[in-house]
Amino acid sequence: MSDLKTSLNAIKDKNFGYFFDKDGKCYIYHTKFGRERNSVILENDDIESKFEDLTKKIYEDNSEVFYKLKGAFEEYLNDYSNKSTMHIKFDENGEFLKTKSKIVDNFSETFGKEKIDEIDFNQGNFKKDIFEKWWDKSINSAKMQGNATNLLKDEKKLVDNLKIINDASDESGNLTQLLDKLENVEGMKATARELAYWMQFKDDKFPPKDDKFPLKDDKFPLANDASVNTAKYIFEMLNKNSKDELEKRKKENTSNNEQVYFDFVLKKLNVKRTDNLPQYYILDQFLNLIDKIKNSDLALITKEKLDKKDESKDIKQSAYYKLYQAAYDFANLCGKADIKSNDLEGFKKLLKTHKNIIFHGIPGTGKTYTIVNNVKNIIKNENQMLITQFHPSFSYEDFIEGIKPTGIENGQLKLELKNGIFREFCDKAKEEEKGFLEKLEKGNFNEALSDHGYFFIADEINRAELSRVFGELLYALEYRGEKGKIKTQYASMRDDEDFYVPENMFLLGTMNDLDKSIDSFDLALRRRFIWQEMECDYNVIRDEIYANNIEEYAQACKKLNDKISKDIGEKYQLGHSYFLKIEFKNDEIKDSDMKKLFSNRFEALLKEYLRSEYSEKDIQASLDKLKKLFVIEKNDDKNK
Repeated sequence: MSDLKTSLNAIKDKNFGYFFDKDGKCYIYHTKFGRERNSVILENDDIESKFEDLTKKIYEDNSEVFYKLKGAFEEYLNDYSNKSTMHIKFDENGEFLKTKSKIVDNFSETFGKEKIDEIDFNQGNFKKDIFEKWWDKSINSAKMQGNATNLLKDEKKLVDNLKIINDASDESGNLTQLLDKLENVEGMKATARELAYWMQFKDDKFPPKDDKFPLKDDKFPLANDASVNTAKYIFEMLNKNSKDELEKRKKENTSNNEQVYFDFVLKKLNVKRTDNLPQYYILDQFLNLIDKIKNSDLALITKEKLDKKDESKDIKQSAYYKLYQAAYDFANLCGKADIKSNDLEGFKKLLKTHKNIIFHGIPGTGKTYTIVNNVKNIIKNENQMLITQFHPSFSYEDFIEGIKPTGIENGQLKLELKNGIFREFCDKAKEEEKGFLEKLEKGNFNEALSDHGYFFIADEINRAELSRVFGELLYALEYRGEKGKIKTQYASMRDDEDFYVPENMFLLGTMNDLDKSIDSFDLALRRRFIWQEMECDYNVIRDEIYANNIEEYAQACKKLNDKISKDIGEKYQLGHSYFLKIEFKNDEIKDSDMKKLFSNRFEALLKEYLRSEYSEKDIQASLDKLKKLFVIEKNDDKNK
């Protein structure tokens, strides 16, 4: 067994991983695709050859799943070509596309015009208040970068930006040209891409007057972060040597990465415009489905949602269902389809400026869930992330290094200096540090993060005695790389070898504000971290629950939290994960469902919060008031 482990550890390919099951059987796997897709390895096997065979089979399987998806997509387009969106949550009698078109039409109102092509950007007729409303409704809902407050600090620059976007849309013949022209936009680049896409239709009859959507051909795709990342995912799933293939295609077509990804998927799918919709819009809807699909979405497809061509079939044989099943299977090739990120671009923006971050807030805001999901959606393989839960007995010896027993030798206990989990993880990260820095120098932060970033996640970080755990590490945390070299406590046993935290190492922690052990952070340690508060996100409730009255339910959740905040205290509010536990039938949340949720999930927790402050009688009276308040507000109530 030791010889096999030695051979396994000798494989330096970052995509190579192995594990042993409880019976001692060994498996090898490709770290990008996870342990599910593995191959048994025996003592005398040629490990490199077996890994090559496994990798080849994985990519062959990927292609097979994709072509099944392509067939389902073609069948769907044949039956549902009149729809403007493929995602069932967004489909409401063709209103999706009309809503999207309003991004353009409402924008023109910020200059006092009905249509964009009537705007003269040099006339000084910019309407600040209308722009602010437009931004909130059209842009922040998509969680794009920037905000109206910052943009409006320099109104002239903002108007100049909008003129650049308008001209770029007019003058660009493809995505590479568009992105080059949008480089001159400051502070709203993500918004610029989306707005530029819709501006190319400004001389159409848009929005349409009937139920059809006869848009002209689009010159370039809607290249927001989600669609680019999804197109990149498809490219990497179908190309074993994706980096070499990318460089080859860029040279052949004089294009950028994004253009290569979109053109590759467009060609693979053989997407052509329909009578109603242009090819890139159809592609965007396809990518949107792959990005958003979850296993639970399959349950949303009911007989009522099917087209006449489909309604006589068994649900699972319908074109709609087969597309969703095939989309989920392809999106889940790396086991990540049900791992959805929360503001991934905002998370990456934070990582660009900070490497020590603690996410804190009320319980139930999904701190660990969000961080882990965001990291999983950034990294290329699972070896780049390590998560551990801190606890009161966690020590410097566990974290950095310490003398530990390693067995019995000649009847005596044998002790050796062993690396702690953080030091061991730092050593792995150092192997990728050079690649990380090289890509940073070229301005490729996202690629550096994805290919070479390492993430150590300390869950419930404040439960340990942190001064004891971190020891002399504070200096190395503040100054990454060799400039932050330190001597550890056991340096004399390593010939005075220095230790440092590499540039590509990110230390992320989580903690609940209710936990009284926040005092374990001394001031010196606190100032090495930045603190990100996570609050109840009512948009998560709106996005994750499919109900006809979801808006009323989200408002009821907010009303309950506002009351808890006022009567008990801000830190006692409930996070969105508590509200997601609602159970209901027939796509309608009833007051009785909410009362059941309150009694089964909230009451015991809130009682604990109140126990130290109030008598049992007063506690029950407070709980009864809160339960009475937690109902769907009727129209009559709103008008009072």
